[in-house]
Amino acid sequence: MEWIETTGVSLDEAKERALDRLGVAEDDLEVEVLAEPSRTMFGLKKSEARLRARVRPTSPRAKVDRRDRNRRSDRNGNQNRGGSSGRKGQENRRGGRSGETSDGDSSQSSRAGGNRRRRGSGEDRETERGRSEAEKDQKIKDSETGRNRGRQKVARDSSVKPANENDRGGDRERAEVEAMDLQTQAQITEDFVQGLLEKMGLDARVASTIDEDRLTVEAQGLNLGLAIGHRGETVRAITELSRTLVQRSSDGQAEGSLIVDIGGYRERRRSFLADFARSQAEEVLTDGRSRALEPMGAADRKVVHDTIGEIDGLMTVSEGSDADRRVVIMVESSG
Repeated sequence: MEWIETTGVSLDEAKERALDRLGVAEDDLEVEVLAEPSRTMFGLKKSEARLRARVRPTSPRAKVDRRDRNRRSDRNGNQNRGGSSGRKGQENRRGGRSGETSDGDSSQSSRAGGNRRRRGSGEDRETERGRSEAEKDQKIKDSETGRNRGRQKVARDSSVKPANENDRGGDRERAEVEAMDLQTQAQITEDFVQGLLEKMGLDARVASTIDEDRLTVEAQGLNLGLAIGHRGETVRAITELSRTLVQRSSDGQAEGSLIVDIGGYRERRRSFLADFARSQAEEVLTDGRSRALEPMGAADRKVVHDTIGEIDGLMTVSEGSDADRRVVIMVESSG
């Protein structure tokens, strides 16, 4: 049962208030006085009485039992505290030893790691030093190899250069000594023209004449117009092919000049151009006006120049370029 506190002017009044609040008889009330009323020296009331009360327990417990229980509780508490303290102490001691071991191991590991790092750094430095030395050696070898190659190249060049000079000298000697003569050129050209005409289905006889340094290879036969062409275009082409063949056969060392004629076309063309040039020359002499002829090839222009050159008071010049190049006949200037 819980305790209650009451106050009053006197203890009896406080007790009566406790009986009223608990609703029990005076025999069932258990009271403890907390403070008695007090008065001043002049008889005035200073404080009230105060007590606490409760319903008396029906079977009150003996004080001895409570003390024994308290002792047992104290012993159990001490044992628990002691056991806990013991265990904690043991754990602390174990922890201390394990901490020492851990610290020792960690320190040993640190020292081992430091040793390994120091050894590793030393090995790395030695390795790098070895690599640097190897690279230097390789660079030296490469430079020496490059110099050797340069010397070999210079030696080769120096050894080749005199040979080239000797070759050029030999070429000049061969050019002077081994130039293809006109007879050899005539044989090569005759064979070429004869075979070409046969391929074209034409029947002709090919022969050559040599006048000083001029070689003329001429084919004679019937119906050779196909080999002549319009205004002698085909015969001029055959002439150029023959010249190319001779130059290749002689390595560019062929003496004299070469002309190919088919069915006497060139001679007829020469005669025609000479007569035409003389007629144009007479007109220029008559009226004094220049005459420009039709475009011609180099061979035809030469015929005109040679013909007009034999006439006094006239001169010729060539104008234009390529296929449009032509001869102009004019009065020779007095200056």
